[in-house]
Amino acid sequence: MADDGLLLNFSVGDAPLTAKSSFTGGHWRDKLIAKRVASGRQRKQANRSTRGTEAQETLLRGAASNHPLSDISDRPYKRPRVETTPSNKKKVDESNQFVSSLFTSNPKPQTLANDEPEILDQGPIDPSNAPLTSELVNFTSLGLSPSLAGHLLNKLEIKSPTAIQKKALTQLMNANTDALLQAETGSGKTLAYLLPIVQHLMSLATPGQTEASGRNVTRIQRDSGLFALILAPTRELCKQISIVLEGLLRCAHWIVAGTVAGGENKKSEKARLRKGLNVLVATPGRLTDHLANTKVLDVSRVRWLVLDEGDRLMELGFEQDIQRIISNLNLQSQKVHGTEIAGLPRKRTTILCSATMKMEVEQLRDVSLKDPAHIRAEGKQEDTQGEGQMQEVNSFSAPAQLKQSYAIVPAKMRLVSLVAVLRRAFARKGTVAKAIVFLSCADSVNFHFDLLARDQDGTESNKLQSDPERQVESRELSKPSEAQTSASSPTLSGPENTIQIFRLHGSLPQPLRTSTLSAYAKSTRSAVLLCTDVASRGLDVANVDLVIEYDPAFSKEEHLHRIGRTARAGRDGRALVFLMPGDEENYTQVLKQGRRDAGIGIARHDADELLQRGFGTMTRALNSKSREWEERATEWQLNAERWVQESLRTLEQARRAFQSHVRAYATHVAAERQYFNVKGLHLGHLAKAFALRDKPGSIKVPGLRPGKENLAKDRLDRKAQAGSLAVNGLRKENRGGTKAETDIPKATDAQEAARKMRAKMKQMSGASEFNIG
Repeated sequence: MADDGLLLNFSVGDAPLTAKSSFTGGHWRDKLIAKRVASGRQRKQANRSTRGTEAQETLLRGAASNHPLSDISDRPYKRPRVETTPSNKKKVDESNQFVSSLFTSNPKPQTLANDEPEILDQGPIDPSNAPLTSELVNFTSLGLSPSLAGHLLNKLEIKSPTAIQKKALTQLMNANTDALLQAETGSGKTLAYLLPIVQHLMSLATPGQTEASGRNVTRIQRDSGLFALILAPTRELCKQISIVLEGLLRCAHWIVAGTVAGGENKKSEKARLRKGLNVLVATPGRLTDHLANTKVLDVSRVRWLVLDEGDRLMELGFEQDIQRIISNLNLQSQKVHGTEIAGLPRKRTTILCSATMKMEVEQLRDVSLKDPAHIRAEGKQEDTQGEGQMQEVNSFSAPAQLKQSYAIVPAKMRLVSLVAVLRRAFARKGTVAKAIVFLSCADSVNFHFDLLARDQDGTESNKLQSDPERQVESRELSKPSEAQTSASSPTLSGPENTIQIFRLHGSLPQPLRTSTLSAYAKSTRSAVLLCTDVASRGLDVANVDLVIEYDPAFSKEEHLHRIGRTARAGRDGRALVFLMPGDEENYTQVLKQGRRDAGIGIARHDADELLQRGFGTMTRALNSKSREWEERATEWQLNAERWVQESLRTLEQARRAFQSHVRAYATHVAAERQYFNVKGLHLGHLAKAFALRDKPGSIKVPGLRPGKENLAKDRLDRKAQAGSLAVNGLRKENRGGTKAETDIPKATDAQEAARKMRAKMKQMSGASEFNIG
């Protein structure tokens, strides 16, 4: 074919030629996949050409500067290796894993440190819950018998009443009316309602009482009937009330008191009820069970009913149980007895004790009280009756002498900051006798208990990493011991002061909870109690100098009850709340609302300050130029992470604590959820507070709330795991292996067994019992 003389000029530019393909026919999903593959191939070609151009430019620059470059490929150059030094704040673990430092990428506080005076520098403050010092105010002048007043002075070493005890005795000893009792924590509310009851019973049961003329009268004995009934929301509070009551009744041995609470042996309780009791302390759920199933329990002579911690009773859902109890009391009060007890009131007196006046408490007041007299330690109208009086008693504050503070600590630094605070508190022997650390859930309590009870600074962990045989032995020895609730803490102990740590939460069996609390209260050494809110109300432990809210309370009222475990009966005390930067900083507004005097400041601490005091030496604690404390805190964190990684049990325990903590974080009351927004949590930083190196998305605990679609899969996995372990165990047994090599704990089976045990305990103790937390 001859040339027609046409000249075609195409300008394609510098971009590489790429063929555009059109995709027609077939299924739409196949066409979409083909388009994505083609576009990906085009991107790779474009990147390859770009890298080639950069390599040529680098070659020209190298030749111009007399630096010959050879073997230049189209791959990008690697970043230069950065040495690990304190300046860039990185730390290399012994397993050659890079671990981020505690002091990088932390959010900065949104609020600046205020100019409030340091709490320790403030002058002396008059305690608001101390006994009255006036010589004219004594128990005898308030109507108590000389024997009971002498017993308080000589045996119990109580010289004078508190303000709430004075007003309660004045009202309840002279008038037979219902009462609403309100006072701050540590002011002696228990004695305020127990003393009038014991005094009335002593007047009824005086030995040698003569019979009244024309009537069949007898003095009371243990089988005379039940005269006083005291309801409390938790088993620990029931035990605490029972201890105080038994101390009072030592001067009146013929009056017999007893306790029935969930978790105890029901047959033993029935035996005590059959012998006879004059005063009964009970939880609502167990008492409702006995009223329905124990025929020997007769409440027809009950003349004093006390509802202690009324706000907590309503929060835990005991409203229906209380209504059943009151209905049963009203029904059996019409029962006619063959004998009559002289001096026994015909009308029942009901006393409602509540620190706050919520809507639920007002409902309980309407159900249980009739024209109540309001008794309050402060305020002008403590005995006014009517509807408008509720506004007089709504406030509830912490003791005036309580020194409060808060610390702004990033999530990554929470664990080491807690250790630093405890180390500083127990640095000198005798400065702090006992401390309580409140956590949000039982899994977190178990994790921190085992962490603080491990070998100091992870020295044992370092030895285990280099010895495989000791790793197997460690797995065998590190199995959980549910019966162990106390241990020495090498991490917190000093050369001159040995620290004992205890744990307490609602998932422990009731006898173990009782013995643990008793051991902590009677401990003569410095001790730390790790607990949930199960120990936040009603517990009176002597010499508690420091309360740490490591996890903030779920409500303002619960916060006030927590810090009320210290600064009791006029003694001094300190309270510290951990907050994270961000929205939680605004929670200080709630903390200030609980102060009795707005002029008293709440001190603020930062994480660096806490770590510097806890991990720095005493001579350099205030030297800002020295950074030794930073290296020590980082090393402690790495040792804790190695301890978590060294066994399956500790790793699962840390993961379980992390997940339970996040779930508990979302349960704050609606009014305070603006400060504690679970969506604002940095889960990666928070995982480091549990000594975890996993990404939050990969932290999965077997058997912990699985979805419906995963139930079948988990069941098959458990069977496969069990079969594999059985085969491996048989093989190792045939070749002389030990049992410890194959005895790996199965987390899923343990969780299922724990769930069944809790369900069984709940069934035995009643559905309404406080068995959580």
